[in-house]
Amino acid sequence: SVEFTYSGTAPGIPRSVDVADISIKATSNWKLALSWEEPSSVGAGVENYNIYRSATNTTCSSSFASFAELGSTAGTSYSDTGLSQQTYYYCVKACDSANNCSAVSSTASGYPDGKFTEAAELTSDPSVDGITTQRAAIEWSTDRTADSKVSYGKKSGDYYDEEPSTSDQVTSHEINLTNLSPGTRYYYKAKWTDEDGNTGTSDEESFRTDYAPTVQDVEVTSVGISSAVIKFTTDGANEAKIYYGESTSFGGLSEISTSTSKSTYVVTLSGLKDGTKYYYKINTYDAEDDEYDGTTLDFTTLPRPKISNVRVQQARGAAQPTILVSWDTNTEISSIVTYYPDGDSSRSRDEVDVTLVSGEHKTTIRGLLPHTDYIVVVKGRDIIGNEAVSDTHKLTTATDTRPPQISSLQVEGSGVFGSPTEDAVTQLVVTWDTDELATSQVEFGEGTGDSYAQKTQEDANFTSNHLVIVSNLTPSKVYHLRAISKDEANNDSRSIDTVTITPKIADNAFDLVIGNLKEVFGFLKRL
Repeated sequence: SVEFTYSGTAPGIPRSVDVADISIKATSNWKLALSWEEPSSVGAGVENYNIYRSATNTTCSSSFASFAELGSTAGTSYSDTGLSQQTYYYCVKACDSANNCSAVSSTASGYPDGKFTEAAELTSDPSVDGITTQRAAIEWSTDRTADSKVSYGKKSGDYYDEEPSTSDQVTSHEINLTNLSPGTRYYYKAKWTDEDGNTGTSDEESFRTDYAPTVQDVEVTSVGISSAVIKFTTDGANEAKIYYGESTSFGGLSEISTSTSKSTYVVTLSGLKDGTKYYYKINTYDAEDDEYDGTTLDFTTLPRPKISNVRVQQARGAAQPTILVSWDTNTEISSIVTYYPDGDSSRSRDEVDVTLVSGEHKTTIRGLLPHTDYIVVVKGRDIIGNEAVSDTHKLTTATDTRPPQISSLQVEGSGVFGSPTEDAVTQLVVTWDTDELATSQVEFGEGTGDSYAQKTQEDANFTSNHLVIVSNLTPSKVYHLRAISKDEANNDSRSIDTVTITPKIADNAFDLVIGNLKEVFGFLKRL
């Protein structure tokens, strides 16, 4: 005989043993699927894998005797069928062609439970029972247990986000819908989800709630300082109650008996506060004395116009005495400030702004006399002519010590008079602006420096736009000048020194004509 000696090494241990439930719950076909990875070292090669199973809570490595060989396969997966619903434990060995096997793998366990893959079937379609004005019950049944919910809304296919539901797993389902609107058609679908997450949905159905007493055409026809008149129409009501108050808690109540036929009623609420917002609602009662909540509305009684917190401030740095008058009102009224020197009401003036304003009002009054006592009264009228008048306020304007401010000074030459053989003269036109009414005068001198030998005659007319002609000047000569303005309080101001040259003498009549045209038409200055 011939003896053969095996000198190879057994395969390594199968890796990553896993158990998956592949049961079919609907038919109670309980089975598990095993899978694993081949050893990292296969030795002389893996011929097959032996699978071992135990129903005892243990591991192959610690209690291999508890495991029975289940079968073998050449692949890396195995299906164990015909099981009961209990936990099973598995391990695997890798064997070569000489039946040299590896040590046992790690132990994996599984419980054959399975899942339903389709939703439960309806055994009775959804129906509606117990319909009232505000309630309805949706009922249906399924062939196996599931939870219950209902999607519903006032438009077909457009449902509320909230779905009334119960998590109880039952076959007879019922969902109560509450707080419905009376006399309204609702569209709904019944829904149910089994323990494995399969959801069934019924076809859309609809129902209409019973009609309830209604209130229509509510309006506040008249509002006064202490009363309001409410007009409304009821249909199907035996009684109406008007709740009213300064908050949505109400507090006031007016009741009226009504006819069940459609009728219009007028109710006067009296004893109200002026300028106050009131909330109200009209509730109706049916023949069974059930109360139906109306919509909360509001109105505001007319306020009595009031002026408060009158403040009179003198503005600093203004060209003339100026005051800022501000005050508050409790409602929208116009802005009127009456003012006049104390003891001389014939010089009364009004500063008026017809814009209706509530809250803070402001008005600026300019051009007042300096160091003078003034009377100031604030007034205003609301949209329907109610007038509010403040107390009399008295102030003394400040002494005017601020001189006018001179700006935009310009000097221009204006022609030459006479001929080169005679004593020719010319003139300068000086213009400037002041920020308040003031007189006009120019002082000037020949050449440059800080002395002014001559002055024009003062123009005593008070204006803010000034023009002075300085005449009888020598042509083609340097002069320096400055403007002088004096306000009504005798505060005078002088401009900065300005140096200029008077126009030159024209050589002939033609040059004189061209020179005059240049003064008139600016484009000839390029010739």
